[in-house]
Amino acid sequence: MKDYKVLALDETGKASFAHPSKNFVLSGFILPEKLKPKLDRSIRKLKKKYFDDEEIVFHCRDMLRKKGPFASLRTDSTKELKFWSEFIVILNAKFLSLAFVIADKNKAKKIGWNDIAILRRSYRKIIEEFTKKHLSKNNGKIVVESDPYQDRYLIEAHNRLQSIGIPSEGITGSDYRNKITSLSLVNKSNLDVDVQMADSLAMMADMVYEIKIGAKKKPTRVQVIMNRLINRKMTDKNNPGIFEVLV
Repeated sequence: MKDYKVLALDETGKASFAHPSKNFVLSGFILPEKLKPKLDRSIRKLKKKYFDDEEIVFHCRDMLRKKGPFASLRTDSTKELKFWSEFIVILNAKFLSLAFVIADKNKAKKIGWNDIAILRRSYRKIIEEFTKKHLSKNNGKIVVESDPYQDRYLIEAHNRLQSIGIPSEGITGSDYRNKITSLSLVNKSNLDVDVQMADSLAMMADMVYEIKIGAKKKPTRVQVIMNRLINRKMTDKNNPGIFEVLV
């Protein structure tokens, strides 16, 4: 029996041009299903140590803005740096991989894409890359932070691949169905540690993209260690990361 790998998905920004975000970032976190309890224990320990609550839900926007339950990071810069350093050490584990698909909305608009095109292409690309790079010897499951508007395009991408596969890779629809055996829609109340990690990484990827295109000239110390993490993960040949800029 093959082992399972899980692709957990979340995003930052919105594909809609009415939303103020510059980019739409689809964020993926990949791990062997059998090692999910190990990751959960490590993250709970980290939460207890820094926030005295192992049930707290990691939400990257609040974490980076140091608001709500993460406000203590605002008043203690040493604590903030130590927290992120320990968090990155956990994420740097060899068995974990990161996956990002990014769309620059201004560029997308110029070539005639609408928000639906961004969503369709983003979901299709990240599932294709997960299948190609991580499921040659494993089966796969997909779990996603549900969004009532976006879910239909994720399901559409999944159904399309079930039908035609990935012809350029010699993967048929039947091959894909045998590889990806489930697609789950969850919310934050489900407390999935892998979905929380996907959420936590989304804004990191957006920041790294801004550094790559020269839009962020002076990253903070925390942003520097985030950038290093993602760059390391992208160059791991044994457990390859995914960083795809659609446009």
